[in-house]
Amino acid sequence: MPTPAPLFVDVFPMRWGDMDALGHLNNTLYFRFCEEARVRWLAQRDWAVRVDAGEGPILAATGCQFRAPLVYPCDVRLETYLKKIGNSSFTLAHRICRADAPEATAAEAEAVIVWCDYASGSSRPLPAALRAALGEAAP
Repeated sequence: MPTPAPLFVDVFPMRWGDMDALGHLNNTLYFRFCEEARVRWLAQRDWAVRVDAGEGPILAATGCQFRAPLVYPCDVRLETYLKKIGNSSFTLAHRICRADAPEATAAEAEAVIVWCDYASGSSRPLPAALRAALGEAAP
């Protein structure tokens, strides 16, 4: 079965200070890169996190499997895929690699995004336009 096309691809420069004591990208930065890619993807589609909107996306869960270290200097490529759609949530998968070696996966991450009423903190059904757009990308 062919691999689906990513929803979004982003590239981030790795900075010297992003390394940890072992000389590779600090594990917290993998989560930051995933966060930035999700925020950019949502904003490009008018689903940005805006508290004044009354409702929107929140991160409910995240995790990462580290496969190989990323070492300075490099550009980090982050591919975002749709994994699952629920009633009030969706799950994104992130694949992280070097931009100059996209065939070698450095990490695989996942994020569960819940559509939330910001005032009450309760989940809400995904907006119809978001659900439709996600449905077009469903695996």
